[in-house]
Amino acid sequence: MQPTNEWQFIIALLSFFVLVSISLNLIILNKLVKAKAQLSAPNFDIDTFPSLIATNLYSRGKITTEITTPSALVFLATNCPKCKSKLSILEQLHIKTQANGVNLQIILHDQMKNIESFFNGSPLIKAIWQLSYSDYKMINPHELSPAYLFINELNEVEGQGSIDDDNWRFFQQQIMDES
Repeated sequence: MQPTNEWQFIIALLSFFVLVSISLNLIILNKLVKAKAQLSAPNFDIDTFPSLIATNLYSRGKITTEITTPSALVFLATNCPKCKSKLSILEQLHIKTQANGVNLQIILHDQMKNIESFFNGSPLIKAIWQLSYSDYKMINPHELSPAYLFINELNEVEGQGSIDDDNWRFFQQQIMDES
């Protein structure tokens, strides 16, 4: 028995809708997997920022990383193109944070290469704390970059994440709008 043209059309239409349904389910599943990966993304795993010995890259002097004012600590890597692309906005933020009573520090470690060429005369060089690699790994065990920690004046971590996440964008907007 030969199916009629109407039945052939109905079967083709049903096949099309099944294919669309499967495609949409795959798209939704992919988005759910990505969302779960973001939720389980590595973090800094610290509640308070420890007092450490660091080198101030501008003065080359040793300092203690004591936090006495609200601070944004920014973790960059000199081999990271995305980190390099953030320097311009970080320079602007550095000026604005100082005017708003917030300290912005760049955190690097002593095994990073080409630091001077990475910053290329940037005024941020004055805001760099260079830690020993072991201290850096203690704070940032997954070597996240570009990333941040928001620290209050009691050395407590109040926020953390990747630069450009929602919290960072809120911080950036707040600082840029206040001056």
